[in-house]
Amino acid sequence: MASSLDKFSKYEPVDDSFSSSDLSRSYWIVTHKVLLRNLAIAFLMVLDIFLFVYALSGFVEYLISGRPREEAMIIDIANRLNTSTAERQKNSAALPLDFGDGRVYVFDAGNDKYDFAVEAMNPNKEWYVMVTYQFDIPGATSTAARTTFLLPGEKKFLAVLGERRDGELITDGSFKIVNTMWSRIDKHQVADAPAFVAEHASFTIGNSEFAQAGTFTVDGGVENTGNRVSFSITNTSPYNFWVVPVQIALMRGGSLEGIEETQVRELKTGETRNVDLRNYVKNQLVDEVVAAPSVDVFDPSVYMEQ
Repeated sequence: MASSLDKFSKYEPVDDSFSSSDLSRSYWIVTHKVLLRNLAIAFLMVLDIFLFVYALSGFVEYLISGRPREEAMIIDIANRLNTSTAERQKNSAALPLDFGDGRVYVFDAGNDKYDFAVEAMNPNKEWYVMVTYQFDIPGATSTAARTTFLLPGEKKFLAVLGERRDGELITDGSFKIVNTMWSRIDKHQVADAPAFVAEHASFTIGNSEFAQAGTFTVDGGVENTGNRVSFSITNTSPYNFWVVPVQIALMRGGSLEGIEETQVRELKTGETRNVDLRNYVKNQLVDEVVAAPSVDVFDPSVYMEQ
């Protein structure tokens, strides 16, 4: 073989198409063809064995740990999609929201805006609820959905205020609950929920007044003062709050004539604030202003540091 390779090395091509080194490599491949085939077969066998062992180990791992995890995941998904009997029984312990006579109030707020409201009460002493709702309007698009909370025993208006309706005349609407989410107060954390709410959401309202809109003259022009709603709020709780939402019911002869909402920011314990609001509802007659603070006292983020 060496002599053959020596002859190939002495080979001198007549052109550049096939050199002596090319000829040597070709000769080596031809003479080692069986060896190369055996090496290829051996490589493929080793690769097959490796893949088989890998697949077998994966299957064994699945049987040992993967399958139990998969079964647990399937059970978890099923539990989330289909509430268990125990969970339904637990939730059924919460009385549904009480809407009294269910009357839906619709008020013209001026400037093509409307206010919608319905009075609701959470009759439960140990249940907190988040409720998402909207108002359906005959022949028109429903209002935007809004989400709010009701504390145990709390009564307030579920309202959508300032809903703009350009060119529409709205006199009626119906209330629709989109979703409710009930949460039972943990007795290990709050032993007496009504007492907890009374202590934390302790505010005093005073000097409530309503002054009907009037006019005054400035530089020869007549301007409307707007209806004036005013009251004072005192934080009589031992806690400081970042924001205290306040809902104001405007009453006449015991009937609701309008509703307003505002927020009092950074109200500290013992502090009193005067609140002054304006609206431009025409011919609004009010003989009583009922301001009702509503703070989610179960949410730690509402409290300022003492």
